Amino acid sequence: MAAADAIVAEFRAFGAGLRRDKFCVRSALDIIDRCETSGVGILGIEGFYLTDTTTIPQLDHILDLSAGMMAYDVARQFLCNSEGLPLFYEFTFHG
Repeated sequence: MAAADAIVAEFRAFGAGLRRDKFCVRSALDIIDRCETSGVGILGIEGFYLTDTTTIPQLDHILDLSAGMMAYDVARQFLCNSEGLPLFYEFTFHG
């Protein structure tokens, strides 16, 4: 199992959505911390509103880190800027 898959698996109990791969801001911040300590690059983070029947992507809550996959502080700031919104976040990892 790749390091990124192991991180998501570790947090899946706190996840939402069909695959339990979308996380509230608190869990998302913990995932970023774990990626940093494990050296796992983050390519992007996408925000979603979730209902019981629908997943609604939020185009104004997408962070592209493909040019700097180790930009953990940028990822944290992105999440903090959306704090208070009922968003869930999905990660795209390098590797």
